Amino acid sequence: MNNKIVTAIAWLGLAGCSHVSQITPSTGHIDAVTPPAPVAAIPQPVKITPFVPAPKAKNREQTYSVVVNEVPVKEILFALARESKLNVDIHPSIQGKVTLNAVDQTLPAILERLAKQVDLTYKVENNVLYVAPDMPVLRTYKVDYVNMSRDTTGFIGAAAEIASTGRSASTGTAGSVSTVTSNGTGAANSSRTAVNSESKNHLWETLIQNLRDLLAETDKEVIISRTASPSQAESPATTNEGSNPAQPLLNPSQTTLPPAASNARNAQEERDQARAEYKTLFAATVIASPETGVISVRATSRQHEKVQEFLDKVMASARRQVLIEASIVEVTLNDTYQAGIDWTRLGGGFNINGSLGTTGIVSPSGVAAAAGSVSPFVVGYSSNDISLGLRLLQQFGNTKVLSSPKLMVLNNQTAVLKVVDNLVYFTIQSQISQGLTTGSTNLQSVTTTPNTVPVGVVMSVTPQINDLGQVNINVRPTISRVVSYVNDPNPQLANANVISRIPQIQVRELESVLRVNSGNTAVLGGLMQDNIQQASDRVPEVSKIPFFGKLFTARSDFTIKTELVIFLRPIVIQNATLESEELQSYKQYLPSMQLQQKLDESAN
Repeated sequence: MNNKIVTAIAWLGLAGCSHVSQITPSTGHIDAVTPPAPVAAIPQPVKITPFVPAPKAKNREQTYSVVVNEVPVKEILFALARESKLNVDIHPSIQGKVTLNAVDQTLPAILERLAKQVDLTYKVENNVLYVAPDMPVLRTYKVDYVNMSRDTTGFIGAAAEIASTGRSASTGTAGSVSTVTSNGTGAANSSRTAVNSESKNHLWETLIQNLRDLLAETDKEVIISRTASPSQAESPATTNEGSNPAQPLLNPSQTTLPPAASNARNAQEERDQARAEYKTLFAATVIASPETGVISVRATSRQHEKVQEFLDKVMASARRQVLIEASIVEVTLNDTYQAGIDWTRLGGGFNINGSLGTTGIVSPSGVAAAAGSVSPFVVGYSSNDISLGLRLLQQFGNTKVLSSPKLMVLNNQTAVLKVVDNLVYFTIQSQISQGLTTGSTNLQSVTTTPNTVPVGVVMSVTPQINDLGQVNINVRPTISRVVSYVNDPNPQLANANVISRIPQIQVRELESVLRVNSGNTAVLGGLMQDNIQQASDRVPEVSKIPFFGKLFTARSDFTIKTELVIFLRPIVIQNATLESEELQSYKQYLPSMQLQQKLDESAN
């Protein structure tokens, strides 16, 4: 024990005499800082082709042949169940005879053909074939469409009132009035042209009413129970005179009927009574919730097939949409083309079926105008690039793009583009009273009413897209600008030294209905106008001298002729995503794509 204590004390002494290390730990020995990874461009996503397993062999479905003539449907169902090794449950209301010729057809195909002759429904569950009458059932359909009703009205017209060339006077006598006209026609001459356009889009209201009309056409009587024997209801009238001898009449005044007619009448009455006992009319029901996009229909299976077919066609048409690219260009014509743009110099892309100055509709390739529309000049252009047409127009003069909108529009919906300045002007009404002195007036009150008039570009389009990708478009562009201001000639305002300036607006507009293939460009042009501009040069100070100043002043008037051209290009959108071919060019404008482009530029 003592030896262990001595040994421990010796170890402690040696530990106190040990050498202490003087090595300084290096920087970051424990908390080392990891250098940041170099910034690199985000790699492109790797496209991996999904693995598609090889198709597995499928057993050939069993086929059957059924050739019958006026055979009860129950017997056919039992035979099919026996051959297909299925158990069968048949509702007691299933009745009727079937004539069928089916060779090498599957069991569902034969049952579908039977269901078209006899009102029945079937299903197979747990190796049991259930057959029941085609009773009305409630099914729910999803209709994804906005709950909105839109009414669009438009009016474009012009009127010219020409004053009467003669004078008319009215003279009256007791109980009569006569009109005397001299040197003319008496009544004012007028010329008016107007086009009223109206578009109504009430999809939900129309859809519900159409479904009710569709079910009303296919509604029928459904057997729910039988209180009379089938033989009584279906037995034909007996016409054999020897089988039913005549019975003496209880009422001598009753008209004597032949035995055959009496038996036929009794059989008909028994049949009518039997039908009245076991048939009830089931009216189909439509329950719609436009707010949630749900329609519930209570109808038979046959009716549900027609409802589903109708909804598929309606929604396929209503969900079509089109991207409309438009450019409104004003061309200031040079001296060579004062008669307007020469469309024949633009190459074979244009096809004109008319001449400049012709009022009406022309039908170029790819563009078919509807009757009744109004357009000064329409020309078709088969190019797929609007910018190409703009560059070609520069050879006729200076071009100025007034507006270049792009609109995505659903089928038969109206889109409106409005880029205007609401110009404000005031209408002034003053009340003036006679002053105390002779010839003087006193202004009592002045009432001003603000009015606004839009000045700029307004454009409305209503497209209709058919199954072939052709677009029927109703287009109406309106371009307006301020020409000058005129003063209100109200004498009361002049007496009160009040000036009311009213703007004079110049309007250029057209309305047309045309058909364009998807991707082609339609051109509407021919709206020409002359702008008279004045320019003056004078010698400073000298031109202000009375009488002699005009000798040092030069004034010139010149006319600038401009033509308005509208490019219209519809593109039918099959898939409204940026991955689609039609919208892929717009993907570069996304913020993420622009950020990616900047990172790529910084990395390079």
